[in-house]
Amino acid sequence: MCDDQVREAWLTCARKNGKSGLIAAVILGFLAPDGPLRRENWRGLVVSMTGALAGELRRQVEEIVAASSIQCVEVRRSPAPGRLVGISGTVDILAADKASGHAAGADLAIIDEAGLLPERRRPLWDAISTAVSGRDGRIVGISVLGDGPMFREALDRDGEPGIYVRRYEAPADCDLSDPAAWAAANPGLADGIKSPGYMEHKAREAVSNPASAAGFRSLDLNQPIAPTVELVCDVEQWRRVESDQVPERGGRCFLGVDLGGSVSLTAAAALWETGRLECWVAIPSEPEPLARGRRDGVGDAYVRAIDGGHLTVCGRLIVDARAFLAGVLDAVPRDVVIGCDRYRKAELLEVLAALDKTPTVRWRGVGASATADGSYDVRAFQTAIAERTIRTAAQPMMRLALAGAAVRRDANGNPALDKASGTSRIDLVSAAAIACGLRRLAGEKSDRPRVFVA
Repeated sequence: MCDDQVREAWLTCARKNGKSGLIAAVILGFLAPDGPLRRENWRGLVVSMTGALAGELRRQVEEIVAASSIQCVEVRRSPAPGRLVGISGTVDILAADKASGHAAGADLAIIDEAGLLPERRRPLWDAISTAVSGRDGRIVGISVLGDGPMFREALDRDGEPGIYVRRYEAPADCDLSDPAAWAAANPGLADGIKSPGYMEHKAREAVSNPASAAGFRSLDLNQPIAPTVELVCDVEQWRRVESDQVPERGGRCFLGVDLGGSVSLTAAAALWETGRLECWVAIPSEPEPLARGRRDGVGDAYVRAIDGGHLTVCGRLIVDARAFLAGVLDAVPRDVVIGCDRYRKAELLEVLAALDKTPTVRWRGVGASATADGSYDVRAFQTAIAERTIRTAAQPMMRLALAGAAVRRDANGNPALDKASGTSRIDLVSAAAIACGLRRLAGEKSDRPRVFVA
């Protein structure tokens, strides 16, 4: 804010790490008569997600003014949700759920919880940029990562001239009970701003109640998902089917395939009747794995997965589906049953013809309804995990995929994988769900699959 070379500054960390207090302190640094940032005729703008959050920020400023005996700073409740007036400047507080696309000129605009602003608030976001442009101003955003597209776009500009980004986030595939993951997302833990006891309590709750896991991951571990999203399966549930003791290949084999493009990964998952699950995932070489991981919000996870043999690089701009599937089909029986999204039918048939392979293929839909393939496959996948009728070796790429794999439901509550809101790393979940759906279809006329006891 005082560095003329920085025009946009973005800070992301978990909730309850003193962000509101930091915003209040910055504002008073400009408004207080002896404030270190004081300027004549200075104008500020603060945008909060809701009227309640805006009111909380206004009260925080009031408390600091009273506790510090700061003179000549008036806290007004009108126009709602509030305005701060000092001798040399003013700050307007806006609520994003009430504000229009217009914002007055400002020397500094602060966007609180920018990561939770949805696409429909883009006009307001653009208006904030316009407001600071008229006064050669600056923008500061402080937020959890959330799933807001504008905040993600801002963070992706890290490294550009005039942009400063500071991130505190837990790894996407972390153990919810890992204190190191808590510390990575919560800089306030070290200084007593946030309680380790609180984190321990919320982690236990998230592990025992998967429905609360998304909120814990979003708000307390600062992972890039919405706090209210419904996940296909939480990572902690998935870990229960990972094992050092995996059954042998045996019986019929069902192969789910998800062919990706330039943005997505390409994935395959083979499930044998014995319950053994094997996974393959590939990405193209461009962008390089570290840059792709940062774009997908997983840091260096792709690099680590490649080093560990869990991810391959195949093709330049898009995955070479022929080379990828050649390796996969060499690992499964000749009589494998393949399942694939029917919208990729032409592409898969072309690859199979080039490989001179003629397996049985079941074309699957992705819709949500009582009879839709998408609902059937997701339920089969969730049931297989809950009942532990699959076993697999450690799958870091599946953990990454599950951390962002959301469910969408139709009007009657039937689930399907939400590819529209998920990140590009969910393809392995899609492939595994198809494989589970195929096994369930085949097993409806035979015995139930084996159940593995931990």
